[in-house]
Amino acid sequence: MGEEIDSLIKSKEAELLPFYSRMGEIKNQFIKETILFAAEWYRKTAKDYVAKYSQVTLGLSSETIVEMKVRVDDLAKNAEKIVKDELDIPALWWHEEPHLLDSIDRYKQVADRYSEVLDHALRRALGYLGVILEEFGYNVVASGDSASYKEFWFEHLPESRQIVPFYPHILKWSEEMQQKIREYDGQYILARELYIDLHRLKEEKKRQQALTRWDSK
Repeated sequence: MGEEIDSLIKSKEAELLPFYSRMGEIKNQFIKETILFAAEWYRKTAKDYVAKYSQVTLGLSSETIVEMKVRVDDLAKNAEKIVKDELDIPALWWHEEPHLLDSIDRYKQVADRYSEVLDHALRRALGYLGVILEEFGYNVVASGDSASYKEFWFEHLPESRQIVPFYPHILKWSEEMQQKIREYDGQYILARELYIDLHRLKEEKKRQQALTRWDSK
């Protein structure tokens, strides 16, 4: 029985490997699409706020407007680093840190409700625009001042008292991003079942080893 269960464990592990590989590819594709999305989003959203708070814009000098445009452009050019810092984290991706009890709905999308763990990380990346909007007077607070009557573009990290930028409003992912996570979710559901089977086999092996040790004494 010991050799048989070892063979089954190896078989399940071999079945999982292609899933891990494919999920890694999809993750990288999703991050690539998110970088493109974020760079465009920074520029578009900055322009939206320039129009929304026109009285602020009209009160700025030409030099200040140019400075703000440069800051937003630099932010967009830095989208790759910002997005990777927030999204290229093993804890967000099941294939990099598999857990037995992760919800089957972890990456499920229903209408415009996206995977919570990924959407949250994306909102942190987008929140860096709020730092610029706050600096130039656009009714946004990204620094943590909750005493003002402005849009709160920040959150407190649960593990510390640190404040980080965070985009709080309705957000629609690009179609490409949605498609990639649908693909990832499909792989995840299948891989998760294999992982559960693998865990059961390993637990059965330990149970048999424990009984064998008991019976041998």
